[in-house]
Amino acid sequence: MDETPFRRGDTILRPVRPWTKSVHALLGSLRRHGFQAAPIPMGCDEVWETVSYLPGTTGDIDSNDAMGSEAILKSAAALLRRYHDFSALCLPDLSSVGPWQLPGREPREIVCHGDFAPYNVVLNGDEVTGIIDFEAAHPGPRSWDLAYAIYRWAPLSSQISVEGLDKFDAQIGRARIFADSYEMAVDARNALPTAIIARLKALLDFMEHEAACGVEKYRLNIEQGHDRVYRLDIDYISAFSAEIAQGLSQ
Repeated sequence: MDETPFRRGDTILRPVRPWTKSVHALLGSLRRHGFQAAPIPMGCDEVWETVSYLPGTTGDIDSNDAMGSEAILKSAAALLRRYHDFSALCLPDLSSVGPWQLPGREPREIVCHGDFAPYNVVLNGDEVTGIIDFEAAHPGPRSWDLAYAIYRWAPLSSQISVEGLDKFDAQIGRARIFADSYEMAVDARNALPTAIIARLKALLDFMEHEAACGVEKYRLNIEQGHDRVYRLDIDYISAFSAEIAQGLSQ
């Protein structure tokens, strides 16, 4: 079965997975607590899950020029902070749900989105108005989710080919803007390089495990060299970890 989500009118459909009920429980709890920037869960049967469609534009940082703007960067960080604050309120509602696609991590401060990257938000004008694709959601600390978000939004990568974002100084500047807009704590900024490296290593372990279990998506990811990019970026961040921590605090 093709697992690519598709739109039908004002809804999005995708195949049901073992963690679908947990994701729908999270989305329902977010809505009850007043967070409206995530899809509304609309039920599922044995084959398909359905959520509401969030209007706006999407795209990655190398395919949608707006994703590289400072206004969008600030808006994304502010929305992630709001999501984290609301998801913390949801934790008591989710104490008995499970499983999640990714394992929960301690301390369980929030429900991590798990993949808060440019390709998983919706834009309207100069504002990030929605978050999509909660498949990788799981309980964990704020720093765990922030590590991957800043890695993607800065982006802190040696493999980026977007003009203006392929220089280390520009990446550090964007990382600092994101951290400031999120109101990220000083200790979390100092620990960010270590957190990103740990997050990428966990991602590699997950990809390799899933590929070994025959999951086609991750087998293709490895065949296409995604794992190689993450390894190179681990080396890149390791080499400049002191500069990254210092740049975030200037």
